[in-house]
Amino acid sequence: MNIYIHNSKVVLYASTFMIFSLIINSENALSNTNEIKASINGSGLKIPRMVSLKNSLSYMRSGPGKEFPVKFELKQKGYPLKVIAEFNNWRKVITSSKISGWIHTQLLSSFRTGLVTRTCFLKSIPSNSSNSIAKLLPNLLINVKKCNEEWCKIEIIKKKKYVGWVQKANIWGSTRN
Repeated sequence: MNIYIHNSKVVLYASTFMIFSLIINSENALSNTNEIKASINGSGLKIPRMVSLKNSLSYMRSGPGKEFPVKFELKQKGYPLKVIAEFNNWRKVITSSKISGWIHTQLLSSFRTGLVTRTCFLKSIPSNSSNSIAKLLPNLLINVKKCNEEWCKIEIIKKKKYVGWVQKANIWGSTRN
């Protein structure tokens, strides 16, 4: 009699374990509610990606809508931003100094720009041993033309136009769009 009761308990515990396992696994298989969505009715483009500002004055808001307060003013046309989330026509972005907020898509461009992160040299070809064209200082805004594994071809337009190569590690915003 004791063996029968012991076997019944083992079957009951095993059945209960299997039922709970099925319930837990079926929820994970059928639902992605545990995953944070980076895009809700967004563009369908890859996230994260780099964009730049269209205007010389843009407002970064605390949420995706004009009813949300302005969190920060960005005052440099072409300033690079990293899109980290989307909600309809709003993009959650982050700056090189880790300030994040929401900007409307009409204020953004897919034109590739970047910021020099530390003092470095603009080279004539993608090689440390090549001739230096100019010395670049931190926070210099640049246009990113193309990148390979280690180097980016960039353009700087001041009083004169400079084109050359900089190591990718020295540029914030050098990732491919």
